[in-house]
Amino acid sequence: MQFLSTVCVAAISAALFRILVPENKFKKQISLLIAGILLLTGISSAAGAEFHIPEIEEGGYVTFSGEINKSLEKKICKDMSDKIYELLNSNGIFPEEIHIVVNISGLYSISITQVRLVFKAGETVEAEAAAELLSRELTDDIEIITAFKEEV
Repeated sequence: MQFLSTVCVAAISAALFRILVPENKFKKQISLLIAGILLLTGISSAAGAEFHIPEIEEGGYVTFSGEINKSLEKKICKDMSDKIYELLNSNGIFPEEIHIVVNISGLYSISITQVRLVFKAGETVEAEAAAELLSRELTDDIEIITAFKEEV
């Protein structure tokens, strides 16, 4: 707050000084002097200013970033599983569950690493067909796993 008040006082003082100086041949020199004073005032007050961002210091940024990553991960998983359900269902394959594993290691590094298909016990033919279909549609770096749900 002190930084802003110092800069404002310097600007007001410079404006008043400029108004009081009569029009003459020293106008350019006085303007340069006023600009220099303003610049020195701004630099000195910025050098003495303490900027405090409590959210970052108290871990708020990490919490905020983690919440964004979680919501982004949920959205990616839901969208991807919806598309896989749609693809498999259009080919007559109906898995019980689809689980997507997403890796978010940075702002620009988001990748899907694994697709896990869960079928009813005994649906091995459907599971193999689904894995074969997805291996053609997805990139090679996405691992496709089929699992079977035990009936209780």
